[in-house]
Amino acid sequence: MNNEDAALPDSDKRKVVILERGQWWVSHELPLSPDSNEFKNSPPSIPAQGMREYLDSKDIMYRTWAYPDNVNGLPKFLNSVRVFDRRGVYDYRISKRIHTLAASGVGGGSLVYTNVTEKPDPIVIDNWDTVLGLGINSANLSGYFEMAKGFIGVNKIPTTTPLGNIKLPKTKAFQDAAKKIKQESPLIVKNEPSFKSSDLDQSAFEEDIFAVDLSITDFPYRKDERTLFNKRNSHYGPPKPNPIPDDLFTRIKNSVQTTTTSDMQDRISLMLRKYVDEPNACERQGRCAIGCIPGARHTNNKKIFEYLNHPDKKKHLSVLPLCEVYDIEPLTAGPRRYKVYYRDYSSRDWKQASFSWNVGTKSYRIETKLFRLVDEGRPKSIECNKLVLAAGAIGSTEILLKATNTTRVGGQKLVLSNKLGSRYSTNGDLLGAINPTKTEIYATRGPIITSAIRFNEGSNLVYTIEDSSVPKMFSGVSRFLSQSGLLRTLLGLVGSGSSQQVISMITQSPTGFPIGNTNLRLQVSDEDLANTMLLSGMGTDSSDGTVKLKDSWKNNPNRDMSALNVVDVDFDPNKLTPLFSKMRHSMERMAKHLGRGGLASFSTPLWDPTNANASISIVLHNLGGCVMGKDRNSGVVDSSGRVYKGDGASLIDTYLDFYVVDGAIVPTSIGVNSSLTISALAFKLAEGITSSTDYLPVEPVAIGGTTVYFSR
Repeated sequence: MNNEDAALPDSDKRKVVILERGQWWVSHELPLSPDSNEFKNSPPSIPAQGMREYLDSKDIMYRTWAYPDNVNGLPKFLNSVRVFDRRGVYDYRISKRIHTLAASGVGGGSLVYTNVTEKPDPIVIDNWDTVLGLGINSANLSGYFEMAKGFIGVNKIPTTTPLGNIKLPKTKAFQDAAKKIKQESPLIVKNEPSFKSSDLDQSAFEEDIFAVDLSITDFPYRKDERTLFNKRNSHYGPPKPNPIPDDLFTRIKNSVQTTTTSDMQDRISLMLRKYVDEPNACERQGRCAIGCIPGARHTNNKKIFEYLNHPDKKKHLSVLPLCEVYDIEPLTAGPRRYKVYYRDYSSRDWKQASFSWNVGTKSYRIETKLFRLVDEGRPKSIECNKLVLAAGAIGSTEILLKATNTTRVGGQKLVLSNKLGSRYSTNGDLLGAINPTKTEIYATRGPIITSAIRFNEGSNLVYTIEDSSVPKMFSGVSRFLSQSGLLRTLLGLVGSGSSQQVISMITQSPTGFPIGNTNLRLQVSDEDLANTMLLSGMGTDSSDGTVKLKDSWKNNPNRDMSALNVVDVDFDPNKLTPLFSKMRHSMERMAKHLGRGGLASFSTPLWDPTNANASISIVLHNLGGCVMGKDRNSGVVDSSGRVYKGDGASLIDTYLDFYVVDGAIVPTSIGVNSSLTISALAFKLAEGITSSTDYLPVEPVAIGGTTVYFSR
């Protein structure tokens, strides 16, 4: 918002209104307010209310995460899938060959992603300029990547505890194999140190090149982090004795005692700011994608809450949860440009009630209001001058497809590029499994992902392979990894809403253990996954899939505009074969080092390398559908996110102040987790929308010749 708003009455200040189709999701373990904490005198930066207390005080609906430490959490988890409950967080959709998973809640995908915030290989972004002519390349997007990292907050978490130096078993096993593969194939493995070899202060330290940046709070352990305070032959003070102390606070103390430069003081100040403002350290429980119970994850709902609870910022922000958009009307008269139609699933029916009873000679009476949620919600609309669509690759594409096929009789209809729904990408998502492993790696421990090995075998064969975990509540699934038919059946039951059958399959008791003449029944536990290594692969596919309206819905003249799951997502699996063959080969190399049976221990449970047409793909990193293009013949939006007019006088005419800003605009697969790239593009486009970096939610701080960013 511009500074001119400061002089206006609060009622006249311009607002950003977020229509979020999902609801608020919080941890049941976090305190209601800072007063619930051990330390009562909270600094001013901490809000007066905790998130749950704030939501309660405003009578705003919210739900808590399923406790994921055992199978008892399964029913609550399954009830969080939208096909079970429209207000659920997991948007799991099944098409013939593609299953997609996205989030539905205040905070979006950050609520359930695996935290990885890594940049793509530069060649991927450079192709957006050289091949697609978008004017976006790795050089001019670099600063926005740094803004996004600063806003999100990142750490590397490969150890068993904060401040520890012993790696998680799965991390050590994966990284040991990755090191061998890099030695064997140094030209295609692109993990490299970020240190400058010419810097003598860094020459004595080895960087952990396979540990990934994660959006989780933790303390640094790495040797390269230690250089922040103790560099050999450092110009910040006299030489430090070796070995370097492991204790973080000892390092800070030593640095402060010897520091004489403002540069080092800035470094210490920033370090303390980062780790004091992020108090909840990771507990290594491997439950990131189903809700972080201790609240160590950096999720966007926390950022939104900070704004809503800030005395000044809240004047410019309103969040309307459980409001699912299904139509957009461009207005031709009046003070507003767009009318957005949505269904409010937070709507309630109210009833006044009274209860009376007698106790001896005394009478008591309670007057109360009872309510029930309106299952089908209530239709509503809102008008605005600027419209930013950010519902994700599938969500944004679906909204625009519905809007161009609206049953609404009055008003204008959007006319968009005929590329809408095209150039969808799976981002090359591929699940691999090594079962059993040579050593116990305990797949339920740690952040879901801790490490990655990155490959570049040519501009069209860029891919990443990461370690992966399984939350404890899913212990019992190891047998599905070697029986792909069972796994597909299980996924189909999830997508169809058959919760009891899902629970029965996962919790089915394993064969008993014979003792004498008796048979001791065994209970499923996380030991089930002690020797299972899951591999998560992502790569550059052909980016030519489609997102289309289902004919059964589109051709129905009485179609329900707010109906759930009305699109089909498709991708020719044969076009994935060249990429998946390369990825499988590299996963097989991992299996040779990790598997108890070598190659015999490896499988891709959902992908049959001998029959692509019989395979399916579960896509966690959906991209495209409303891609950027140099004109409406090549894309749905321009490189600034502005929506092209399908009937404009020229090929580059756009709707005024109408933008798409999410994974739907990413024009190609990127071969790595997509969250950081989407965030970087959002910062770039936000700068264009506001015409200034002053309104971006990051604070730049100069350290020597480098600019680092912090959330503000």
